[in-house]
Amino acid sequence: MKLKELKQKVFEEWQDYCWFKQVVCQPETFKPEIRERFGDMRRKVTWEKALCHFKALNAQIGLLDAHTLILYTFNFTPDRWDYEYRHQILEEFLTLPDGLELIKLGLEQLFSRDFTSEERGQADGFYQLVEESTGREFGKLPVESIRRIEASPISR
Repeated sequence: MKLKELKQKVFEEWQDYCWFKQVVCQPETFKPEIRERFGDMRRKVTWEKALCHFKALNAQIGLLDAHTLILYTFNFTPDRWDYEYRHQILEEFLTLPDGLELIKLGLEQLFSRDFTSEERGQADGFYQLVEESTGREFGKLPVESIRRIEASPISR
């Protein structure tokens, strides 16, 4: 993603964050906040950090049901505009209070009787992300066991 587009995406995520927090969004405070929290605004890495930070915060703040983290928020596919930042967004989310617990809850919900195996299978982008990010282990839970839960009698 080009720097100009990245800056625009960060601004949009920052605006969403302000909306979620119910604070007045004052564009004149945007750049000083980015500079103070993330560093040199001439560097692309600064904007990437800011993007991933605000995406993660918005995922947590705007969460209605934990299973949506698995089926939508972190179900990255190559056609999504934020696909190239998927690892950093997940890592940032895991640093948030209750980040890992919310993902665990989302998996528990997804593998409950409320969801079909077809619906569970729609989360392949999430499973792939976890495998890529953690080397086949996610929070002490092997990724293979997450997939095996689907076949268990409890989840039917």
